[in-house]
Amino acid sequence: MKKILPIIFLGSAITACSSTDSFEENAVSKTDIMTPIYLRGNFNTWEAQPEYQLKKINKDILQTKVKFSTAGETYEFKIADKNWSQGLNCGYMSEELDQFIESGIPVQANCNSIYNYFSFTPYESGWYQVSINFRQKTKPLVTINQVFE
Repeated sequence: MKKILPIIFLGSAITACSSTDSFEENAVSKTDIMTPIYLRGNFNTWEAQPEYQLKKINKDILQTKVKFSTAGETYEFKIADKNWSQGLNCGYMSEELDQFIESGIPVQANCNSIYNYFSFTPYESGWYQVSINFRQKTKPLVTINQVFE
């Protein structure tokens, strides 16, 4: 009986190590984005401008504000770094499901896109908050919400 206990204990210790390793791998896969990214669109001639740099809200979510001056006009945009780098060039994932954004409804982004511009047509002119959630790095979510000030 004494010889069996160390074997059972050793098995439990290995299982505990295995769980810890997998937890650490998941934590490492959710690294923070260090490169500045910007809201870039037809409203700012697609430039990476400081006033449209997305700010970190928490470890997964970045956001910025933009004023859409004309209700009913379609604004096209992407979220990207200064160089339109692969992995940080975020447009829509599915043309059918994600291209046209409605206020308050998240859509999936593809951050390796080239021409997949999001489209948003505000019902009212005013300030809007644009955010991207990188919790699931392979399918980040983009959301627009009207800001009432």
